[in-house]
Amino acid sequence: MKFDKETVIVLGTCMILMLAWPSISEFMGWSKPRSKPVPAQVQTAPAQTPAAPVQAQTAPVQIPAVPHAAANVPANCTLTGDDLILEVSGATGAVDSLTFRKYLNSDQTAPIRIAAGDAAGALFRYFIPDVATGALPDGELLRSGDSVTSARLLTIPQGRFKLVQTVTLDANYVLRCRCTFTAAGTVPVVVPPAVISGGAMGTWHELSGDKIRTVSHRLDYLTASGDFDDVKADADAEKFFLNPAPRVRWAGVSNKYFCILLKSGTPFTLWQGRRFADGDRKRPEIAAGMKLPAMTLLPGVPQTLEVSVYAGPKVMSNLAAFAPDAEKVMHLAWGPLNYLARFLLWVLNALQQLCGSYGLSIIILTLLVRTVFYPLTARGNESMKKMQKVQPQFKELREKYKDNPQLLNQKMAELYRKEGVNPFAGCLPILLQIPIFFALYAMLDNVIGLRHVSFLWCRNLAAADTVCRIPLFVNLPWIGSGIPVNPLVLVMTALMVVQQRMTPMAADPMQKKMMAMMPVIMLVFLYDLPSGLTLYWTVSNIFSIVQLWLQKRRGRAPVAARSN
Repeated sequence: MKFDKETVIVLGTCMILMLAWPSISEFMGWSKPRSKPVPAQVQTAPAQTPAAPVQAQTAPVQIPAVPHAAANVPANCTLTGDDLILEVSGATGAVDSLTFRKYLNSDQTAPIRIAAGDAAGALFRYFIPDVATGALPDGELLRSGDSVTSARLLTIPQGRFKLVQTVTLDANYVLRCRCTFTAAGTVPVVVPPAVISGGAMGTWHELSGDKIRTVSHRLDYLTASGDFDDVKADADAEKFFLNPAPRVRWAGVSNKYFCILLKSGTPFTLWQGRRFADGDRKRPEIAAGMKLPAMTLLPGVPQTLEVSVYAGPKVMSNLAAFAPDAEKVMHLAWGPLNYLARFLLWVLNALQQLCGSYGLSIIILTLLVRTVFYPLTARGNESMKKMQKVQPQFKELREKYKDNPQLLNQKMAELYRKEGVNPFAGCLPILLQIPIFFALYAMLDNVIGLRHVSFLWCRNLAAADTVCRIPLFVNLPWIGSGIPVNPLVLVMTALMVVQQRMTPMAADPMQKKMMAMMPVIMLVFLYDLPSGLTLYWTVSNIFSIVQLWLQKRRGRAPVAARSN
């Protein structure tokens, strides 16, 4: 490749982008890690102080509690399961925090912990918007097996009623809550419309410290008519808050790898909440919940409500078992590609069950996909080879008929027929493989099973395979201790160069120069690609090189040998 002025400019621009890319990502909010890579502390309002307001569809209100001695507030209670630890508040009966024992933060020093950002963000938190509500605990928190029961006397202008909440921890990250309402006196109590929160969630890099390439933080819901939809967490208020609030079968909040989904036995009206950590719009914490209609409580006649929540990692089997279409919160790909990505994920998980390694599963899946497309790719390579052979004749025709485009097209069409060349045959295999590539890319970039899973020298298939850093004499803010060395992406780029040199291509100098620059451009923008993706791409390049080598060897074989 000739290093002319344009080439030097492009290479210099690519190098600058590669060095500055971490800084650009943090500025855009794509990969900004937490300032402290430890779980956030639970923010629980004391019994004597108002609970923090939350931005919601209704006007923010403060929910004061009836003053009473702090000693009367039951202590918090902890429910511990195989995968999940719940902290149930003695003051509110809600779940203040969720700790996931099997999933650790970016530097693997502590488990992932989702804590309530404010009163409305606590899971199963019952409150009445726009109404001053006094809450007085009625007895101690009672734990029985995997359940915790709390009782509170609530005072509103219309009277007093008792709320008993039982939170149960089931298997596969499912939580259940039973709320029983009873009038506290001898007269009926009309309770205004209220809300049961389905929990709140922040962005993935705020929870874990991981770097992310795409923002996937959003509110998801399935309407009563069976339509799935979602809203981005950082959308403008008029787009985020749905007006009128839809009737839904389930609703929840999710980020890259985790989700909290709330469902009931019958459709309910969606409630939404949102706040921004430290006022930063790039750090939204969003909440979903259930709006309860007004109800009349008769003395001695309890009314019961039961809801369920899935609070855990985005695992397709768990989501499918929890609610219809809940697996769509994985957001693997856009439109029809989502079904293809889900199928490929099913294949990947099946392979992992067979061989016990996600790294080997990615290699096998790549080979399977490339084998399926082998015949098409072979025909495309043969067509490109024929195109390369007739390039001199095309050049002569262009020079001869450059002043007569219509006749030039006619002569070129005649040459195509004479030589048996289809100009589109080389593009068809590529076009057919593009959906597969994007579906694989999206699937591998969103599978939590790859996170903190090692393979060969890769310590984390969901992150770049950095083995060391090249120290710099100048301390640049966006590089830190030095330039990271990621072997897989370097090998991938080298294989792309080899593949290009083996692939038949047109003799056009500009096209050759563009193709020669492509690996460098890909190296810059994909340098911090998760190693699971670069593993797939590297194996795919090796397959292509072997296929081209076999085709060239077969093309050089004697005719007599081929007939045998």
